[in-house]
Amino acid sequence: MLGRHSRRKFLLYSSAALGSSALLKACAPSTTETADVETAASDTTASTPTAIKFTLDWAIQGVHAPIGVAIEKGYFAEEGLDVSFERGSGSADSISKVAAGTFDMGFGDINSLMEFNVKNPDTPVKAIAIYYNKSPMAVMSLAETGIAEPQMLEGKKLGIPSGSATRRLIPLFSQVTGFDLAKVDMPAIEPKLQQTLLLTKEIDAIAPYTISALPNLNKEGYSPDKLNIHRFADFGLDLYGNAVIAKASFLEENPEQAKGFLRALTKGLQYTISNPDEAVKIMGSYDDLYEIPIERERLQIAIDTLFLSPEVEANGFGPVEASRFKQTIDQVVQGFELETVPEPGQVFDDSFLPPLADRMLPAS
Repeated sequence: MLGRHSRRKFLLYSSAALGSSALLKACAPSTTETADVETAASDTTASTPTAIKFTLDWAIQGVHAPIGVAIEKGYFAEEGLDVSFERGSGSADSISKVAAGTFDMGFGDINSLMEFNVKNPDTPVKAIAIYYNKSPMAVMSLAETGIAEPQMLEGKKLGIPSGSATRRLIPLFSQVTGFDLAKVDMPAIEPKLQQTLLLTKEIDAIAPYTISALPNLNKEGYSPDKLNIHRFADFGLDLYGNAVIAKASFLEENPEQAKGFLRALTKGLQYTISNPDEAVKIMGSYDDLYEIPIERERLQIAIDTLFLSPEVEANGFGPVEASRFKQTIDQVVQGFELETVPEPGQVFDDSFLPPLADRMLPAS
């Protein structure tokens, strides 16, 4: 049922068209009438929207509101696209499914995408727009635990899910912040138990995405002022985050559809930033378990720390800054221990982005 509103409208339209065709046939039209019907059918075929199957990176959340807004406001329809979406199960999963052709496009962590392409050179996936201008990776602890600086993690228990991007980059984080990772107990924990284990004090710190953990911890009485939050970006790991991704072959075969998708998504993001209360409610219509107050908070965190930045203010939504992106690639290669260094153009393609004037974002 997710994201099928526009698809249902199209199916109803198609059914009506088929019914009309059957009635005309039963009435034995003249040759002239038949020609008129064939012309109309040709016009209908020409205007049939292109279906785009899109995967989110995680459960449906307020941070995904621009997709829901672009569907509900008709921005995708204006581009001749019938977009449907489904929840994801993490960036590794969404990247793999896009590469396999299960989905045409999706959201995925650009750093994980680099690793995927190095390991799967025959099915490359490309990022075509940066969705999060900053990575939401961070190390968090309860303020009462006393980890006021990253160096104070030594002798503590830092729980991080096995295989997560944050776990892969923790060695780099320890280098740039100056603590000895060998002195940190780092058990592998289930992603869904991160906040629970922190609150029960079975572990001293976690390394989640800020947008995932902060609203949930706040709900349990731990607002940001009761936490110690060490964002990777604040300590020299100025990585890009999630991006809009697509299989390279899909982009080659459907360049105009990819451009149209980004035009519509940009409008959805612009509307979301200007109308966050409405946007978060629109996204709530796609999931019965969606909690609007929590998702409104999550969306605001994304607007303030991920969507908007001085770089976005200057360059608009979507592109990368060349020197920063090169540094990102080098850090990911080191952190993920990749055998080859990807060229920027193998990872990111900005040719599908709207013109600068059309992708500027409003202030929060």
